[in-house]
Amino acid sequence: MKVTKVFSRPLMRQSFRTNRILAVACTLILCMMTVVITYAGNLLGTTETVDYTDAQTDFYSHLYVLASYNEMMGTELSYEDFSESEDLTVYDTVFEMASGQSDDVDLSCENFAAAADELSESEVGIDAYISQFEYVYALGNVNGCFSGDELDIETMMTDMLEMMGVSTDLVDTMSEMDTSAMLNQMYFTVMCLLPILLFIIFAGNALVVDQVDKGSMAYILSTPTKRSAVVITQAIYMVILPFVMVGCAFLVKLAASQAIIGEVDIAKYAALYGGMYLLAEAMAGVCYLASCLFNLSKNALALGGGLNVWFFLCSLLGMFGSDSMVDMGIGVEMLGRFNRVTIVGLFDINALGTVGSDAVDYAFVPKLAALAVIAVACYIAGAVRFQKKDLPL
Repeated sequence: MKVTKVFSRPLMRQSFRTNRILAVACTLILCMMTVVITYAGNLLGTTETVDYTDAQTDFYSHLYVLASYNEMMGTELSYEDFSESEDLTVYDTVFEMASGQSDDVDLSCENFAAAADELSESEVGIDAYISQFEYVYALGNVNGCFSGDELDIETMMTDMLEMMGVSTDLVDTMSEMDTSAMLNQMYFTVMCLLPILLFIIFAGNALVVDQVDKGSMAYILSTPTKRSAVVITQAIYMVILPFVMVGCAFLVKLAASQAIIGEVDIAKYAALYGGMYLLAEAMAGVCYLASCLFNLSKNALALGGGLNVWFFLCSLLGMFGSDSMVDMGIGVEMLGRFNRVTIVGLFDINALGTVGSDAVDYAFVPKLAALAVIAVACYIAGAVRFQKKDLPL
């Protein structure tokens, strides 16, 4: 009778059958989250404001000429009157006179209307631009009654924000915030990690210790199957299934990005999902080791599952201690210390996100190597321990 020492196909088939519902459910959740986050990223990308600086400057130049002319001549020329009037002769005259005084400006009714039409398409609206100009024009002609300094709209807004307790640095930081990096951080460390983590904890516990606890391991070892074949087969299973799950998410990400956004950075996402897989394997290794150490399922679940849940919660808290969260005013710098006590901190999303660009940050290389070492060490230690320990058969 042939003795199986390395790999058992019947045991592998049994493992697939036992965990198939859990694997399919977690993979579907992972893929759905991938589509949702891709769509959300596209929405944030399409809400980027268009640069209306040139149109605003042109529009304000025409308004300034009209305001100056009104002061000198006592007239009541305005954009509202301009937009409603059929006879624009007086406006042509005013703009022509102003243009004749300087070669740097090109003022005309056509340019005034074109600038107004462009600003009307912005989220702000033309009325807001006119109101802002009135403040700017008024303050530009007034000096402080005590300081004697020239008053301007920017200083007024800064003073108002300070009185409201809002830091101007915070406003600048939020305006420059990279929303795509924030979404990647949330997706890979929370939304993507959670379903994979659930699968790893429950499947890892069911592969070895659960069968010992229930007594089915006695039947397996009563067949021509060595302990070495058991641990190697189950380790291969824990290598294959997370790879399939992460691979499905990667393919869905590529397809969703192409369909929703219209373009996809294959190198970048290959690096990110590759790092995600190594993190998953490090966590799987911890569960596998715990499953091989104990004979009671509850003990293995407490150690392997407990450690991985701890890693996940620490990464969640650590995310609110990141520089971006702190700069936004919704994070606490002290929480950043939690990133040092979790293996999730070795998954450097920001560095991996530079793959495929002209300035690749290779800081992720030693961190991913550390995850690979953790995974391999846990698998080997678990296999050695299972083969040597006494089993209640």
